[in-house]
Amino acid sequence: MTAEGWKRVPIEEIYLGLYDGPHATPKPADEGPIFLGIRNITEDGMLDLSEIRHISEEDFPRWIRRVVPCPGDIVFTYEATLNRYAIIPDGFRGCLGRRIALIRPNPARVDFRFLFYYFFGEEWHATIARNMISGSTVDRIPLIEFPNFEVTIPPLSTQRKIAAILSAYDDLIENNTRRIAILEEMAQAIYREWFVHLRFPGHEQVALVDSDLGPIPEGWEVVNLGDIADINRASIRKNEAPEHINYVTISSVSPGRIEKVEPMAFEGAPGRARRIVKHGDIIWSTVRPNRRSYCLILDPVPNMIVSTGFAVITARTVPYTYLYHALTTDEFVGYLTNHATGAAYPAVSTDDFEDADVLLPPSELLALSHRVVLDFFDEKQNLHKRNGVLRRTRDLLLPRLISGEVDVSHLPIDTGGLET
Repeated sequence: MTAEGWKRVPIEEIYLGLYDGPHATPKPADEGPIFLGIRNITEDGMLDLSEIRHISEEDFPRWIRRVVPCPGDIVFTYEATLNRYAIIPDGFRGCLGRRIALIRPNPARVDFRFLFYYFFGEEWHATIARNMISGSTVDRIPLIEFPNFEVTIPPLSTQRKIAAILSAYDDLIENNTRRIAILEEMAQAIYREWFVHLRFPGHEQVALVDSDLGPIPEGWEVVNLGDIADINRASIRKNEAPEHINYVTISSVSPGRIEKVEPMAFEGAPGRARRIVKHGDIIWSTVRPNRRSYCLILDPVPNMIVSTGFAVITARTVPYTYLYHALTTDEFVGYLTNHATGAAYPAVSTDDFEDADVLLPPSELLALSHRVVLDFFDEKQNLHKRNGVLRRTRDLLLPRLISGEVDVSHLPIDTGGLET
């Protein structure tokens, strides 16, 4: 049943254009515009540009012949990984990648933010499921049929009120995310200053000596990671398995962040759901380490289990704050990448982690650095938790708002002066 004043129309009636990306991949470049890929669009509708592929300025004009992504456009995946959507933000300069398409909403018919949120609703997901074509390798939706897919929309004024409510949550999430990034940079700056540039408190009185990692302060050591940490200390034993677990896969981890924790019964869990993690552990994907799928585990939910595709690193004789920074540097990523073997799925082994060289400063200096940065880590975790609450609240409201179940048409909601 359609709410009063809402209309069901083919989606082509509310956009100005539909464009797909190129069916090829440009030569990579060290810098330049962004070649937007599927992995840059998160499940919760964000553009994750922490790891991007660049395209050269020379090649760029060729790759934007079909369309130049503009602020307010909605990009989405139409093949392989479906139902991912994101809004092109101000300042974005790049082109569409493979298996990505773009909708340019018509502002006279639809609020682009409302349409974005609509794409996360059950009605739209059901439409995608009905029209999905299952191939031998990947699923896809036929873009030639896409213009006929129907959407249900309220009057424009109601769209803007719904968008204002939901975007308020996303604005808070974005603000917290920026604060998290600042805290991360502050903690990393201290690590770099003390343990990379070697300008730690009292460094003026300490001579440098040669080591396998180059000159290091006298009294410091170069050790193997296995000397100061355990790798994969604990796994679930079948006769001791909990009834329910909270499972983390490699695909749900981006640099420094777990995007999704999936509750499930252990009996029906994948065979790879075995690694036990606890507070202070570091998880590092052993597959394609160049993608930097790592995270520090702080205050995990009960029975959190990660895939055996992760190496779980437990600090033994050093603070986890120090070890986390030491194992997420470009140098450490390069070490793992160079040791990865296998053509299709380059991977590293437990031995590769255990044999990695790690700089070991004196325990007193490590304890001091831990005290200095611990507040940053704790505040980051608090902000992550707040974002989790905001996301859950938004996700509870979203289906009720975009279906018309909750009527906001008569509420005095600020829409930035756009009431008609």
